[in-house]
Amino acid sequence: MTGAALAVSLATLASINAADLDGAPTVASMAREVTPVESPPAFNRFELKLQPFLGLTGNSWGGFGEARFEHDFRFPLTLGIELAPAALVGSADGTGALAEARLTAAFSTRYLAIGLGLGGQLQRFGRNGLSVAPTLRLGRRDGLSLQVEYAYSVAANKYTGQRTIGFSNIVGTLRIPLADRLALEIDGGLNLQSWAYATVGLRHRLIGDGGPGTWFISAGLGAAWITQSSGCNYEAAIPCGPSAMSFGPTVGFGLERRF
Repeated sequence: MTGAALAVSLATLASINAADLDGAPTVASMAREVTPVESPPAFNRFELKLQPFLGLTGNSWGGFGEARFEHDFRFPLTLGIELAPAALVGSADGTGALAEARLTAAFSTRYLAIGLGLGGQLQRFGRNGLSVAPTLRLGRRDGLSLQVEYAYSVAANKYTGQRTIGFSNIVGTLRIPLADRLALEIDGGLNLQSWAYATVGLRHRLIGDGGPGTWFISAGLGAAWITQSSGCNYEAAIPCGPSAMSFGPTVGFGLERRF
């Protein structure tokens, strides 16, 4: 009787252990249940900004503009093309225009982007040249972030004609989230010889979650100054050519589309 009871107990224990093992997850089943981490989706981004103003001096006006198209790949790379900044000014003494057009590439992650732009510097007066612009973004693009772009130009000196490299301009944007869809946006830029501007405004996400299909709009108030003059030849009967200058309060508008 004792041997029979022991045999029954062992058989019962074996059946219980087998049931437990049948229901226990194996390494293979656990691997199948793990959800793979998806890469960020690739998408395009188009951005346009305009800042017109009427000058405080008589019969003068001006404005700034930016336009850029970028493509974010699934891996940390962003390629694009930009016209930024473009400045136009008019006064009783003439009109002037300055613009920088570049191709851009950046190593871009969620919280950091480091890039470089290469293109041309175009002027209504003066000499055109090459534009080289390093870029930096600290923080999330749609969160708390600081974006800076500082450009150098390679062009002939308007007085000596010798080709030199020097600082051209710096522009930056600071974004501070205020709510889920709303952020404070502070923009500013400086060219020591030609222009300067600063605006404070709001950026609102109309629709979308930040990926493809998202629309942003922005608006702000600030001040702007633009001046441009041609070079002077003091051996000529009229040594200096036309010039243009204007400054005053500005209203900024922005639109961004992701697809």
